[in-house]
Amino acid sequence: MMDFLVFAMALAGFNALCVSMERHAKQVVGHAPAEGRRRGFSALGWGLLALSLGPAVHYHGASIGTAVWFGLMTVAAFIVGLLLSYRPRPLLGLGGAALVLAVALLLVV
Repeated sequence: MMDFLVFAMALAGFNALCVSMERHAKQVVGHAPAEGRRRGFSALGWGLLALSLGPAVHYHGASIGTAVWFGLMTVAAFIVGLLLSYRPRPLLGLGGAALVLAVALLLVV
């Protein structure tokens, strides 16, 4: 359960970072968002990636939790990169769904 929380937070974080870049935002949304909004997405993405370390370390301990965190971040980044290459439009919905799922799991756990 905690690993799925870490994965959902990492997936939402990488999606937010993807939309914060002008080139990728044009692929996903169709237009580049304003500078303030891009900075907000960037801060949200980095914040989610940093916060996703907490549950992994709490559940698995420092050494194993960090390794699990890096592994789940790698899988999340691979999924975002793969979708960005072949089907960029569904990334926006996937990022929102992952964020909602992460918040729901935080409330349950």
